[in-house]
Amino acid sequence: MTNQDRGNGSSTKRSLALSFYTFLSRILGLIRDHFMAVSFGTGMVASAFSVAYRLPNMFRNLLAEGTLSQSFMPIFSEYEKMGVMEARVMSGTVLSFLFLCLSVFVAIFWFFVAQFLPTLVGGTPEYGNLVVELSLVLFFLIMTASLSSIFMSISNSHHKYFVPSLSPIILNFSYLIVFIFVFPFYHEIKERVFLLAYGIVSGGVLQLLVQGWYVYRNGFGPIFRLDFKHPAIKKIFKLMLPAALGGSFYQIGLLVDIFLANYIQNQNPGLGAVVSLDYAQRLVQLPTGIIGVALATTILPSLLKDLREGREENIPKEIADVLSFAFFLTLPASIGLAVLGETVLDSIYYGGRWDHLATLTAFFPLVFYSLAIPFYSINKVLVSSYYAFSDTKTPLRIQLISFLLSVMVSIGLMVFLKHSAIALASALSAVVTSSLLLFYLKAHQVTIPFATVGKRVLKMVPALFGLFFWLVFSEWVVKPNLHSIGVSSLGLGYANLSRLSLVLSIVPAIILYFGIATYTGLSESEIILGRFLRKWKQKSKS
Repeated sequence: MTNQDRGNGSSTKRSLALSFYTFLSRILGLIRDHFMAVSFGTGMVASAFSVAYRLPNMFRNLLAEGTLSQSFMPIFSEYEKMGVMEARVMSGTVLSFLFLCLSVFVAIFWFFVAQFLPTLVGGTPEYGNLVVELSLVLFFLIMTASLSSIFMSISNSHHKYFVPSLSPIILNFSYLIVFIFVFPFYHEIKERVFLLAYGIVSGGVLQLLVQGWYVYRNGFGPIFRLDFKHPAIKKIFKLMLPAALGGSFYQIGLLVDIFLANYIQNQNPGLGAVVSLDYAQRLVQLPTGIIGVALATTILPSLLKDLREGREENIPKEIADVLSFAFFLTLPASIGLAVLGETVLDSIYYGGRWDHLATLTAFFPLVFYSLAIPFYSINKVLVSSYYAFSDTKTPLRIQLISFLLSVMVSIGLMVFLKHSAIALASALSAVVTSSLLLFYLKAHQVTIPFATVGKRVLKMVPALFGLFFWLVFSEWVVKPNLHSIGVSSLGLGYANLSRLSLVLSIVPAIILYFGIATYTGLSESEIILGRFLRKWKQKSKS
């Protein structure tokens, strides 16, 4: 294998490790969502929590998983070339300035939230007041998540991914501790939701402490100085502002989705549109978080290294490899959620305050969201590629177009499709974003070998067809018979039968998909199963 080949494979291989850590976090997230669904259902308290959490979560996703960290990394890499001390001073200066800005921002929000938020959410005064009170608690997450993202970026720039990947795991554990050890002593639903909010904020503080400890332990700890004239301040915010605006269009789009869903819910009492959209989004974020974020996080340091060492010719193939790998992993996830949507919803959420009506309300949005899973994932990769060239303005323009398209489609179709129109609009805007991001990469002399990527995707078709046919057979034939036998013979409840049906659908589908992929010689399968396949081939030869 040549050095170039090693370089091109590095991002995908490193992303496998990060994907595994993210996978553990997302599994905990599913357990968390199960407790959320059975504890709060889709009623007023659940809707108020979803809206209140959406505001800090929007900034958390924007800063902790996006623009702040990705804008910071190229500058940190640049200062590390000057010396470790210069990089430590620069990161400490950025953290000090960021802490000051966030303190002012949180204070302004706390001061004005009671004036503007009830008007935005509508509904009864009780509902509006609950959203405000929960927002006052949860908004502190912006502070802890944003500061943590700087520490995580420092670790990621040295290809240390394990401890940064623990950050969402810590937050999920804070949920579970409240659900398992606190909720049994409290039965009033409003008391529970406030206890949960305080538990989440405590988890955010613990996140920050763990990430800071790890960076200092490895000798990269920031040296705090509040120096407004430090050149890095101007540079990072020059990069970050367009990036933040661009990323914010996606996050604001999610926020607009929630407010539109809130409007639809007020017009259709009992629909549960807000929570249904929220849970459908979370299921889609499982594969996009595991795959898209992992690939985006690992490709940026690789592209920066190629640029720093003058190996620009490697970049198109590096991006093409990552795109192919993303399609290999996300296309089956897209098909799986679209076909098994109802079973997935029942398996995770059914029980307590979540009933069949809640599942049906969330099903069609889930199907629409799932169709765009490959595009949500590759958009993260492509935006990271632009950041490697310190270009944050092009993604900004593209995301503005997609944001406006999404809002127009949502408003235009929600009379006919209700809250499902919001999910369809989001999927369409993701496709448009991907197309434009790929097209404008040529401005950086990056010509993606589309023919090569297309051939590799076409080579996946037999494996995808095998997976699709099994899932359809399982959902339409195996599941009904299993439920019929399970109730009469096994005495299992509906939720457990749904979980058993899901296992019988997914496990053979994965084996079938990777089996056909390996038989047809897909390199992406080789990357994932490489060590096992090499041992198997050696045994077969002997």
